[in-house]
Amino acid sequence: MKRRYLLILLLAVFWAAFSTPAPAAPVRIAYSSISGAMLPLWVAKERGFFDKHGVDVEVMYVRGVSVEALLAGEVQFVRASPPSVVRSTLKGADLVVIANTINVPVFSLMTSAEIKTPEDLKGKKIGVTNLGDSPDLVLSLILEKWGLQRSKDVSVLAIRGGMPDLMLSVTKGFVDAGMISAPSNLRGLKLGLRELIDASTLGISYLNSPLSTRRSTIKTQRDMVLRVLRGYHEGVQATRKDRDSTLKILSKYVRVDNPEILSEVYQIYGLKHLQADLSVQPEAVKGLLKGLGAEAAKANPASFVDTSLLEELETR
Repeated sequence: MKRRYLLILLLAVFWAAFSTPAPAAPVRIAYSSISGAMLPLWVAKERGFFDKHGVDVEVMYVRGVSVEALLAGEVQFVRASPPSVVRSTLKGADLVVIANTINVPVFSLMTSAEIKTPEDLKGKKIGVTNLGDSPDLVLSLILEKWGLQRSKDVSVLAIRGGMPDLMLSVTKGFVDAGMISAPSNLRGLKLGLRELIDASTLGISYLNSPLSTRRSTIKTQRDMVLRVLRGYHEGVQATRKDRDSTLKILSKYVRVDNPEILSEVYQIYGLKHLQADLSVQPEAVKGLLKGLGAEAAKANPASFVDTSLLEELETR
């Protein structure tokens, strides 16, 4: 009789162990650069806004291959290079932009101290993080504005690593200039570099900071996508309104302790250029398509964006 009860008990334990559902895997959002442009994402994660809306989010730094990770299903969202997302879409991938936070190009062309005018760039080497990514496209727009030609007037080189590595390449003279975002450009100023131009002053609309996913993810997990957008939107609001908390989060992710640099990054990305909502401006998409070349410029900007999610949030 005791053996019978023991057998029943073991079967019950076995059944409980294998019938308990496994915890759901976290939703992964990849970001592709250590830049103040990522502030709303970091704030949403650190302040628990995704958790508040019932979604377990993991944010992860994936440089260079974040779009590939999205297409492979390793992550569900990307805050990645806008050109990479659009190029993949043009080639038939089911990627789509669902939100955006900045609609101007926020990069600075940082140079060695002896370069004082655009003319001084002739014969010089300019570094970018990746050929074909946003800094490179924005550089092309700047060179066009100044009447300078790639290869003929300047050499453009991809510098292995991220923005901090590019900044160091300029300070050490491996290249003469670089397209750099904050906080790396501000650290460069402290080390004697010159800001030859702030691209955000060019009057160009540009899809600088999109959040993207796959159309198939929206189709099969629409409620989850909406929850992520709610948390992300609260991250935007908190970034704009809570300076002290945001500065602490910024310091953690960019690994900068200098209060002056942190304050300036916040001014740029938390106030000056950060829009209050997540809307995607058609003119910003057009600006990006123009930078991708004549064929891309002919494409319909609306084909790269799903506005239905934000519209649904506004009606709830």
